[in-house]
Amino acid sequence: MNITELLNISQFTPGIITALLSVLLVVTKRWHGKHSFDHLDGVQKFHSTPTPRVGGIAIISGLIAAYMLTSGPVSKNLGLILIAGIPAFAAGLIEDFTKRVGIRERLLATMFSGILAWWLTGYSLNHIHIAPIDYFLAYFPVRLVFTAFAVGGVANSINIIDGFNGLAVGTIIICFTAFGLIAWQVGDVELVQLCFILVSVSAGFLVVNFPFGKIFMGDGGAYLFGFILAWVAVMLPFRNSNVSVWAPLLVCAYPVLETGFSMWRRHHRSGQHPGQADSLHLHSLIYCRVARVVFCGAKPQLINSLTSLFIWPIPLLCSLIAVFWFSNTMVMMISFIVCAFVYRLIYLRLTQFVWCLWPATINHD
Repeated sequence: MNITELLNISQFTPGIITALLSVLLVVTKRWHGKHSFDHLDGVQKFHSTPTPRVGGIAIISGLIAAYMLTSGPVSKNLGLILIAGIPAFAAGLIEDFTKRVGIRERLLATMFSGILAWWLTGYSLNHIHIAPIDYFLAYFPVRLVFTAFAVGGVANSINIIDGFNGLAVGTIIICFTAFGLIAWQVGDVELVQLCFILVSVSAGFLVVNFPFGKIFMGDGGAYLFGFILAWVAVMLPFRNSNVSVWAPLLVCAYPVLETGFSMWRRHHRSGQHPGQADSLHLHSLIYCRVARVVFCGAKPQLINSLTSLFIWPIPLLCSLIAVFWFSNTMVMMISFIVCAFVYRLIYLRLTQFVWCLWPATINHD
């Protein structure tokens, strides 16, 4: 199967529409900025000027255009995903405008999107190649809750890594590309085309977001993209039994590990809730202790964008391993464990200033 035969001009158009609408939101910010700006206050703010954080509007518009321009199974799958993603997108977009939607409500919204997606498609996580867990996943209620929780977790993880220009959307492009390449190898034509559309829309947003940071995807865009990423991760092994369920997990390893370690870190810090924001994410530390040192003479806005270049190799390497060994569950499991080990090693090096496996002292300065 020649991959060029699977693609046509209609699959590029949604990306162009997304880019144009992103530009439109930027040039009209004087009228909506009062409600849509991401201001400079907050521990996770590293941009230098108020910036529209409603890129999710351009993103969902590009996806709707893709639905209208395609036909057959691809259009049907995309339409069902968009319907299921409404709760996740709505919760995020309301937060973008009001700044009053709590993390718990947004997580529940993405989980509800996962349940809605199961109801519309019938897809779910019915095994993970760990016998005790697979035994319980044989029961429908457990399987449904597990699927919803996994979808909500991945969706939230994209919002967590959305800290610098291009970081989240670049990671999303890498992940969707990996899913598309795996689907191509197993002959899932519809999923290849769907992934290409998602890459096209992501790239359309990227050209306005990176490197100049003219617009942010905001919670609406992050939760929508995060939900879709999670659902494609569910679809891929469910539709293709020769794809290990650990392959999509490895592809998404960077945002998943960032979320897991962030929750663990906050839980172990006195008086801090696991969902409370802080400035101790891996990308924040790389910005402060690597990018600002390497590019010390550059403008802050440029350093913001260049930080993503230090992190993109992580999801890229994970995705490459998954693309080549997607059917080998043991390789996928070991690779994920190694990724977690390397993540912790790098994180402790940035916080402890020495290579170690466990912090000698608690130091978060």
